[in-house]
Amino acid sequence: MPSRDLPPLNWLRSFEASARLLSFTAAAEELHITQSAVSQQVKLLEHFLGQPLFLRRPRSLQLTDAARNYLPSVNQAFRVLRDGTSEFLTDPEDAALEVKANNAFSVFWLMPRLGRFMVANPDIRVRVSTALWTTDFAGANAGVEIRYGRGEWEGVEGVQLSQEYLYPVCAPSIAGRLSDPEDLIAETLLQLIHLADGWEYWFRNTETHHPSPTDGHYFDTFVLAYDMARRGHGIAMGHDMLCRDLIKSGDLVKPFDMTVEAQDNYYMVLPQGEQSSAEACAFRDWVMSEFSEAS
Repeated sequence: MPSRDLPPLNWLRSFEASARLLSFTAAAEELHITQSAVSQQVKLLEHFLGQPLFLRRPRSLQLTDAARNYLPSVNQAFRVLRDGTSEFLTDPEDAALEVKANNAFSVFWLMPRLGRFMVANPDIRVRVSTALWTTDFAGANAGVEIRYGRGEWEGVEGVQLSQEYLYPVCAPSIAGRLSDPEDLIAETLLQLIHLADGWEYWFRNTETHHPSPTDGHYFDTFVLAYDMARRGHGIAMGHDMLCRDLIKSGDLVKPFDMTVEAQDNYYMVLPQGEQSSAEACAFRDWVMSEFSEAS
């Protein structure tokens, strides 16, 4: 039997995979167990917590408010376990400059540009670690870290990289039927779990009426939300730094010229009282230069 304050790891793993994939079947395939085993483990976790985590539809799952609140903690716990285990598996002689950033920043901003740094600095080996949330890196040290938030973190100094802006984004096929923000009432909104700068914030600051701004489908990363938007399954809240290249390529479209300043921004994090390596300084200078040229 589980302890009174901690459910078994396999229950949490089934919940995390099901919440991320919104499917017991897909979670079972990923975890290499049966669909009934995943369903049963999630039911046991729900019984343990005393409340449902999913609304079970005929062909899909939907997260409850309890699940949305619980999922970031579960993700963080698995991240800590992975990071702690990797410390034992890493050869000290195989050291490299470790760069940590959340998943969306890494996919949409860093990866398209990292090759330029590698070409300019062939002697520096880079190891990039990603996370869903900034809190997933709590207590972990890195040569360079990029965080998303308001710059209010203990023990570090945050240098804001740029001002982030918000606007709706969608596939070109959807943009054709949008002429006014009020048209969003008839559309599917793609939401981010636990994000202050979301649809509700944008509607309020553009004085746009929407009867249910928190409705729609929820995802725990921009990577998933923007992929669904690109495929024409709804409209996502675009963050300019992440969407700029997708708009330039034509994968996403900005249907309205209504932009709102975000509350949260990306920061270069500098540990207080610690001297950075030459490799870390070179990488930080390069990031700042990239942002300077883009402004």
